[in-house]
Amino acid sequence: MRRLFARLPGPLPVRVLIVFVALAAALVAFFFLFEWAGDLLDSGGVVGPGQ
Repeated sequence: MRRLFARLPGPLPVRVLIVFVALAAALVAFFFLFEWAGDLLDSGGVVGPGQ
């Protein structure tokens, strides 16, 4: 992990910004992936006894 961080271009503040932007993009991608998978796998039914 440290080697990957050290290989990023630019001075330290630029590297930190790159990592922050990459993590934010990954979180957004995971959010949309889980939303899509939840909609795909949702049967529309209820859990437990029906009313």
